[in-house]
Amino acid sequence: MSTLSSVREIANAGTPSFSFGRAVALVAGAVVVGVEALITRSELRKSRRQLSELDDRLLRDIGLDRGTARYEANKGFWA
Repeated sequence: MSTLSSVREIANAGTPSFSFGRAVALVAGAVVVGVEALITRSELRKSRRQLSELDDRLLRDIGLDRGTARYEANKGFWA
């Protein structure tokens, strides 16, 4: 069972509408989701950087031209 699933179980447990445990679970869930988003963006940035390093032959193999690869590689971290 993943950490996020565990947090969701605690958050959805039959507790009153507000309790300290529920609040902690909700905050923990938000942190987990945020960290996952940062990891995903970091991996995407790494892939884009690697794309910019491919030669023209490899770009042709995947159906891209140099301009498209450069455009993707220059996108920001949050794009």
